[in-house]
Amino acid sequence: MTIDSHVHFWNFDAVRDSWISDEMEILRQDFLPGHLSALFKENDITGCVAVQADQSETETLFLTKLAEANSFIKGVVGWVDLQDENIHRRLEYFSQFPVIKGWRHIVQSEPDDFLLEKNFCRGIKALADHNYTYDVLIYHHQLKPALEFISKFPDQNL
Repeated sequence: MTIDSHVHFWNFDAVRDSWISDEMEILRQDFLPGHLSALFKENDITGCVAVQADQSETETLFLTKLAEANSFIKGVVGWVDLQDENIHRRLEYFSQFPVIKGWRHIVQSEPDDFLLEKNFCRGIKALADHNYTYDVLIYHHQLKPALEFISKFPDQNL
């Protein structure tokens, strides 16, 4: 089995997707499962993990619906507000979607010490109760706090 572990799907929205710079103009279009299915078959790729590109629960639900309709989407890494004081309730809600394997937050746009903030760490700790992973997304200058962050969660799947 060959899995593409990081695929983004979206219906392009110029406002929401304003992060796509002029140098990445080719990305300013829709990317949906139908665009990949033939390419995957040609290259013997049996599945993929759909990863959030927008930090919203709407995006997470969009990806779960795509997975329901496309069996080659084997997992979803979504977004949930890990700083939410009701994070356990949110994770319980999302546990109804077994295709969700983990979560990520685009830390690249956050202050360097974001990963070490108390509320964020509380959210990461809550992931273990549902056997979720956390995908760390940082820039190189955030590496030092990321290493400290990882050391705080030795049993967490990161």
